[in-house]
Amino acid sequence: SKSSSQSKRRSSKSKSSSQSQSKSQPEIYSPSISSVYMMTNEPKNEILVFSRNDSSGRLDFVNAVSSNGSGLKLSGGTALPPSTDDNLASQDSLVVTDNCLLAVNAGSNTVSSFRIKSATDISLVETVDSGGEIPVSISVNEDLVYVLNVGGVGTIAEFSLFAFTCKLTSIGDPIEPSQPFESASGPPSLAQDDNVSFPSNGSISINKLNKNGLKSSEPSSMPSAMPS
Repeated sequence: SKSSSQSKRRSSKSKSSSQSQSKSQPEIYSPSISSVYMMTNEPKNEILVFSRNDSSGRLDFVNAVSSNGSGLKLSGGTALPPSTDDNLASQDSLVVTDNCLLAVNAGSNTVSSFRIKSATDISLVETVDSGGEIPVSISVNEDLVYVLNVGGVGTIAEFSLFAFTCKLTSIGDPIEPSQPFESASGPPSLAQDDNVSFPSNGSISINKLNKNGLKSSEPSSMPSAMPS
């Protein structure tokens, strides 16, 4: 088992694809080789970049890029209980969407956006406020980004993402759960359809969205398959 001083590292993989772009828009880079990104979640949070040999699966370290934010290990006093095997007690704290890489900085209440310039070359675009306390999970639906914050009662912040620059813009007001988010019955997760939801206190908080991706009604809840 890992020592308590070590931080859980998150990884997200970028695969090859072909895309055609109009001449009036910057080209979105599609790696011809695989690349793997990992997040250190240390006080000085960094994204580790690796190249991957698709034939052998071999990983070679390339670079470490600062997120301009801080990581955090949950240790009680938050919306989630301490975890022995997952320092953020969540999933999707680091995600790739088109030519953009998004990462949470749970210790500084921010989200960092990077542009994937080549398979193993990323650059920090900006670091923005997460819209709450202790961001742990990110979900992307086309050009909309939802960030789950688990501090306090828990909130979901909404952003728009411009794919060509990877810049984030806050939209709407943070979504709050239908009941206090005192404990999790499973990893917080944000749906990628016409609603966003996450497990809380043995139930799932559901928030309907309108065509612009903003909350369209008061949140509701339904029983979870797992107890708290």
